[in-house]
Amino acid sequence: MTHVLTVFIDGLKPESIEYMPFLDTFSVKKKVKTELGYSITCHASMYSGVHPDKHLRWFIWKYSPETSPFRWIKTLRLHRFENFYLKYFCYKLTGAFKRNTAFTGIPFLAYTPLKYWAYFDVSEKKFWSEPGFLEKYPTIFDILRANKVPYDIVGMVRKHVGESSKIVAQYNPNKIKPWTYLFIGDVDPLSHKYGQDSIQVRSRLREIDSIIEEKYKLFERESGDFCFMLFSDHGHIAVKGRVNLKSFFRERGKRLDDYIHFIDANYARFWFRNEKEREEVSEILSEVEEGFILTEEHFKKYHVNMPDNRYGDLIFYLDTPYIFDKGNIYVMGKKWSSYDVSMHGYLPDTPNYDGVFISNKEVKNISYVQLVDIMPSILKVLGLKIPDYVDGEVIWK
Repeated sequence: MTHVLTVFIDGLKPESIEYMPFLDTFSVKKKVKTELGYSITCHASMYSGVHPDKHLRWFIWKYSPETSPFRWIKTLRLHRFENFYLKYFCYKLTGAFKRNTAFTGIPFLAYTPLKYWAYFDVSEKKFWSEPGFLEKYPTIFDILRANKVPYDIVGMVRKHVGESSKIVAQYNPNKIKPWTYLFIGDVDPLSHKYGQDSIQVRSRLREIDSIIEEKYKLFERESGDFCFMLFSDHGHIAVKGRVNLKSFFRERGKRLDDYIHFIDANYARFWFRNEKEREEVSEILSEVEEGFILTEEHFKKYHVNMPDNRYGDLIFYLDTPYIFDKGNIYVMGKKWSSYDVSMHGYLPDTPNYDGVFISNKEVKNISYVQLVDIMPSILKVLGLKIPDYVDGEVIWK
């Protein structure tokens, strides 16, 4: 069995490889076509080999009043009081009693009206590598466990994602296992804060490059011939404009908070109680020049057709280079909120938005690698059967 060294770098764009001299020496470089959505979508696809319309992970929050961890807020009628400190209390108390081991856990809904919290539940309840992460499809971790193939996961630690490269740097195994997965999550949060072309990110890229070179040479010494594959899930695009949807509604004589909605970085999702609400929201959103309402054509093209309205009756998308301005929150007189200067989540075919793939093995003559290709390609090298339902393809020659 050939050993496989897989390196994942969250949010690394192809153009940044020029600041990583070791990785730049590899001749096999391809662009990665991402999924429509954020990290929750990308990780489910790359670990299962199927698109979102199968694994059903599109956004962190979904509409599910029956399972919402915040149902108790409505029962106690606390939702009548819109207060930041009450929100934080409700969030902490819920987290203390509701078990959730997913990578994102139960995030704080700071910008969502408290009266709507009880409508929402997180779409992930387990960590990516936990058994049964996806209800209908096994992940690569499930498959390797079932086949009793040992593997190492290094750096995939939820609370320390920004320092995962330091954890990877300390990796020094007594014996190399058939599959080693090095997870480096530093680049994405730094890119959000500073931009990927910033001095701060370029400096970290050089550090990461040295770490990867060291681990690569370790595998050369211990394994001889091995398969090296590095990939990212998406690129990053500099934010050049912000849209305040509350102001937009107010200027047209309506209140955004009168409608059940959820605002992500560049998606506004709505659930309607009647057709009148749909008409009002649709009319207002049609005037937002920076984006558009996603259609059935988008859902089909990008494999995000869902079996119900869990992610929205209407989904409005802000195109590059815009994100939503959710406003500022001040706590004890200090600004609590912050702005991202770089973002992802845009249409997969957006120019200069691809991820990157690098390997020491030859790949087929393909224009790009898809995230769903990652899992079957690893299984192929390990000599394991690839499930028939997989959407991805083996990329090796």
